[in-house]
Amino acid sequence: MSKTKAITKDIIGDTSIQRIIFKVLVGSLLLLSIVYIYIIGSITFNVVARKSLENTAKILGNNISQLELTYLSNLNDVNKAKATSLGFVETKSNIFASRSITHVAIR
Repeated sequence: MSKTKAITKDIIGDTSIQRIIFKVLVGSLLLLSIVYIYIIGSITFNVVARKSLENTAKILGNNISQLELTYLSNLNDVNKAKATSLGFVETKSNIFASRSITHVAIR
């Protein structure tokens, strides 16, 4: 008699082994069902979050485009008369700060 036939006869003859095998199979079915539900829920929530982020990215892109257009239209309006009307004054003499480097640090 082969080994598998002997194991099958032992399982058929012993009801406690049958109960253990049944409990293991039902437990694994429940565990796999819970994991499946979790994965499906996670995928669903990730899709919803992605759609929300895409909408936010579109809104921010539109805002950036509007600000760029405002910048470009205001760029042509900048001139000396507008600067003085906003309170800017022309400098009489430019003063520049400079520093002489006498030491070089080598690491």
